[in-house]
Amino acid sequence: MSFAEDNPNQPQYIETFQSLLFAFVLAMVFRGFVVEGFVIPTGSMAPTLRGMHLQKQSPQTGQSFAVGFDNARAFSPDRFSDPLLGRRQSLGAMESKRLEPKMGDRVLVLKSLYPFFEPKRYDVVVFKNPTDTQGLAANYIKRLIGLPGETISIVDGDIFAKHGDNPFVIQRKPEHVQQALWRTLSDSDAIPIDTLALSRPWRGQPWRGSPSSAWDVQDRSWQSNTTAKATLIWDTGQLPVDDWVPYNMLMPAVRQYPMSDVNVSATIIPDDDALKTSFELHTRGHTFEWSIEESIVRLTMTRDNGEVVESLEVVSPISVTAHMPIRMECWHVDQELVLFINRQRVLSMVYDFGPDTRIRRATNSLDSTPVEEAMKENIVAPTFEWVFSGSPCTVSNIEVATDLYYRPSLLPSRASKNPTRPGNEALVQPGTPSYGTHIAKPAELGDEHYMLAGDNSAFSLDGRLWGNPDEFVATQIDDTPFLVNRDLLIGKAWSVYWPAPKKAFGLPIVPDFSKVRFIR
Repeated sequence: MSFAEDNPNQPQYIETFQSLLFAFVLAMVFRGFVVEGFVIPTGSMAPTLRGMHLQKQSPQTGQSFAVGFDNARAFSPDRFSDPLLGRRQSLGAMESKRLEPKMGDRVLVLKSLYPFFEPKRYDVVVFKNPTDTQGLAANYIKRLIGLPGETISIVDGDIFAKHGDNPFVIQRKPEHVQQALWRTLSDSDAIPIDTLALSRPWRGQPWRGSPSSAWDVQDRSWQSNTTAKATLIWDTGQLPVDDWVPYNMLMPAVRQYPMSDVNVSATIIPDDDALKTSFELHTRGHTFEWSIEESIVRLTMTRDNGEVVESLEVVSPISVTAHMPIRMECWHVDQELVLFINRQRVLSMVYDFGPDTRIRRATNSLDSTPVEEAMKENIVAPTFEWVFSGSPCTVSNIEVATDLYYRPSLLPSRASKNPTRPGNEALVQPGTPSYGTHIAKPAELGDEHYMLAGDNSAFSLDGRLWGNPDEFVATQIDDTPFLVNRDLLIGKAWSVYWPAPKKAFGLPIVPDFSKVRFIR
């Protein structure tokens, strides 16, 4: 029996008001302590999470892709390109002028998680911006890369961590996170439908057959016609393998860094059971090889001088069979080799370079070269190819993807905008290496500290760069620069529940429900 039935003289609207008030209080309690929605304002976490952006569809390949932009900067629509056809292959201006901006993704954040569970590396976290807790950019969202008590060194795009006097160890991402973070660089199925309409001559896919007489090339496939060795070589001159992100094509140009953390896959149809195929990656002073012959799969790491460092092999549940397609997927990421056959993980192998060795190998420097000098050298771009022998075959659906790359940078002037704690002057001096990105300037985290960085490293103001905390944080919580104190964590970003809405009737109310997803 309701209160209104006990008090028949009470107007019905009072009971309705009480019910609404209770529901409102319950919702506010839930929002304050359990889960809350946040809007992604910028592209610092792109393409994982998108801020305000333009959604462009290529008339040549049908490829749809998100492109960020800066409201404060004008841009030419001629800068739009289909990233699968080439970075300088303009798609034309007329259609681009009619694009309507989409608002940033709306994400749900689990606020009750961290009081009961420790934050994990590579979580996507919402937190109070330590440099501006009271301003318009008070809430930030980044990926967690450093944990309490660690020393962090960012070398050649990867994260290394250690405790105390222990050696640095590379921090590998969990497989489900890595799967979500691959960024497509090339897809052999992306073929222009009208080459005459392109702004530049179409040179075809960035794979070159060697010897050319061994290959019959179609638009989307390559057919080997020999049992002798035949190779498909990646043309780095046509499409470099680096940390360029299509989301940034309208942003100011920045230096690109060569990348060796790649995922290369292909579908192979042998004419005969005798086919032997391998993918070879040449980088960091070594050749890494993923191979399959009959039912034997093998991973091999060989120095440039021919010395075999390590070789592993197993019997695969899937063997090479005439006229049966086989899908090979070869990962080289976070100093680990992984081979998938028909989407099944069959073999992996790790190697453990420390930061000093890694930078020497990445720049092809001698072991006797001081590491500070090696860091001044350019990273050497990788080369790779597919190798086939023993049987003619058809190769198709070749895809190349790249990993996240945490870039080195120099500190901007804003790093010392807030007051500097005595003794930290050199640490936050503008123009010096960003925090944790130089051997001589590792990031040292206290027992309550976390380090966070954006997935879109080229355009992310994050723990590498932001410098001193604001006055409130410095006096009330923690005056350590660059790092986030535990008390500033809000929660773990869980899902995109209202993706990139576009405007209708002047309001951002029409979401792209095909992009609803969990955040990895």
